[in-house]
Amino acid sequence: MSSPYKGSAGSGWKKTTERLVRVHPLSPGTIRESALSAWTALWQTTVGAKRSSIKLSELAVPATVVGYMFEVLFTREIERAFPGKWRRGRAGNEKDLVCLSDNAKSVEIKTSGQKAFRIYGNRSYAQKGSGTRGAKKAKSGFYITVNFLGQTVTLLRFGWIDNSDWKPQRSPTGQMAGLAEAAYRYKLLEIPGEYRKKTPVVLLKGVGQKTEDEFLDHGITTVADLLRAGADLPKKLKRIIEQNRSLLEGCSDASIDE
Repeated sequence: MSSPYKGSAGSGWKKTTERLVRVHPLSPGTIRESALSAWTALWQTTVGAKRSSIKLSELAVPATVVGYMFEVLFTREIERAFPGKWRRGRAGNEKDLVCLSDNAKSVEIKTSGQKAFRIYGNRSYAQKGSGTRGAKKAKSGFYITVNFLGQTVTLLRFGWIDNSDWKPQRSPTGQMAGLAEAAYRYKLLEIPGEYRKKTPVVLLKGVGQKTEDEFLDHGITTVADLLRAGADLPKKLKRIIEQNRSLLEGCSDASIDE
């Protein structure tokens, strides 16, 4: 699959990404609403039957399992919203969400429950030419990424990632691949919304353990708390607000371009 970014420098990639997202049949608003609906449904799930059942929210579920279950529910949300147009991927050479009218618009879904806004794939994602033909799925194409911490969605993104954007761990025995910084900056567009107000302040730029403790002293644990505090904070904590201005400005459903 030819890259839509071919022939342009990294600084010009963002306009290409905006164009790709604009013409895609799934709007950022649809992705956001479907993702949050699926996330709510996930944590209403119970395991077991009748008197032996237990709420998923009461279990220490590994982040990888949470991500898989979310993916299943999210693709079901899209299938129900657009019958005959989308379905969940069923084969090893299919993306996670298959566009039935144009396979080039199919979408891979990546989730991460780590204490950050990074996304990871297995090492095969960084192998040159991986998945370009045969039984494996193509690694280049549209991606929806979901960061969460515990039971909170912290960031949704939509965009395009090329196979070459994936970088393997430096350790020869490492099994993971991460994304180049340029991919985060220019190829994955953040989807704004009220959901971001639930983001723990520990994830903000410039917040370490000491600063987190200072926020706690002011009763601040989430972005919503930080927005309410505003002018009442000491200068050091106000600087954190300035460092994270773009995140704070994206905490409104109205700020999205449908």
